[in-house]
Amino acid sequence: MRAWARLLALDLRRLTRSAGTAAAIILLLVLGIYVAWRGGRDAEAARSSLTAAETAYDDQLDFLLSVYPPATDAGEVLYYLAFPAPQPPLPVAPLARGRAAVETESLRIRLLALEGQLYEHETVNPRLAAAGYLDLAFLLVALLPLFIIAVSYDLISGEREGGTWNLVRLFAPPRRLLVAKLASRAILVGAVAAVVMAAGAVMAGIELDGRAGWMFALVALHTVFWFTLCLGVAMGNRSSTADAMILAGIWVVLTILAPAALSLANAVLHPVPEALELTVQQRQGYHEAWDLPPSATMDSFYRDYPQWSDQDVPEDVFTWGWYYAMNHRGDQAARDASRAYREVLRQRDAWARRWSVFAPPLATQLALDRLAGTDLAAQLDYQDAVRRFHERLKDHFFPHFFAAAPVDAVAWDQVPTFEPAAPADSAARAGVPPAIALILASGLALAVGARRAGARPDA
Repeated sequence: MRAWARLLALDLRRLTRSAGTAAAIILLLVLGIYVAWRGGRDAEAARSSLTAAETAYDDQLDFLLSVYPPATDAGEVLYYLAFPAPQPPLPVAPLARGRAAVETESLRIRLLALEGQLYEHETVNPRLAAAGYLDLAFLLVALLPLFIIAVSYDLISGEREGGTWNLVRLFAPPRRLLVAKLASRAILVGAVAAVVMAAGAVMAGIELDGRAGWMFALVALHTVFWFTLCLGVAMGNRSSTADAMILAGIWVVLTILAPAALSLANAVLHPVPEALELTVQQRQGYHEAWDLPPSATMDSFYRDYPQWSDQDVPEDVFTWGWYYAMNHRGDQAARDASRAYREVLRQRDAWARRWSVFAPPLATQLALDRLAGTDLAAQLDYQDAVRRFHERLKDHFFPHFFAAAPVDAVAWDQVPTFEPAAPADSAARAGVPPAIALILASGLALAVGARRAGARPDA
């Protein structure tokens, strides 16, 4: 046992003395601390936006009530008032930003047509969005494997090419030597990953709950997968250069090419119309209502809200009840397209998760986004929560519109508040499938390596 420990310490000391290894460690630590600091800033900004949304609503309401006389129709005041609908991020969200980097989670909605309000914030340059976001998940899933490859590609070939393989075999069996070399690298990589994750947790103020535990477990399993992959490649009777080229090629395929190919196939199989089309349809439905008699607009409104079908709207006088019903007609015009749009997005999300098992880095990244509540499903659930909130606001205010009630008749303290969307999956449900995929992939890599080792005469 002492001999094995000395062997482990010797190999670890040799690794850390390498200038290239030291430079890679420093680079990873600097990047890790930077993304941890940036994640902490994002978390603080998200918390501040929650307070800012409520403050902005209170300030706007106070201003409107001070400007308009108490006898003003409530509909006129509510035309301008925006209601906050902030989605509090999960505590682990700074670790994996996902779609939160390009999608807002703090909408302010009015009682006008809703579909356009859901998508009008999508003004991010798609080319910049395609470049991705440097967060802790990207660092650990995409960049850390390169460090693993850099320190593990010559596990056996390095000793053989240096002329020391036959010598060291005199002092330790090849399998024990290989385990010691692999363990020293695992300790080094694990220490770097642990420092980076600890910095991210501390700077972002993350509590160690079930979701954080699953995220760290998936990162550990993904790291193990790359070590087993390096071990399987090292078992071959090839040069260090060949092993390095093979591992670099595998990294390119699994991290870049496979996700890109799956994304392209997903786009072909599940074509998605632009959200702008929904906005155009909603606006066309709204503007067409100006040329229709009020009765036609109200008939379509009553089909969705029969509880108000006994409310009469005059044909020759402007009323706020008719105006807001006309806005609802815009949502009706875009309803079928909106449902189809959301359904295709959910199909895309499910298809990507199903086929990501063939690209372990992609499966890990998607799982981390799901655990952090920053994936596509979370964004769609948030939009559904905003739709429910909009309906509750209608239920509260439409009786005032039909009654032409003054603004001072509104019970502002009873106005519905936004109810955030719950996480799409539990921590275990989000973490178990990719964990199984990573374990199976690691087992396959080990099986291939063991088969190669059994076929080697010097194993």
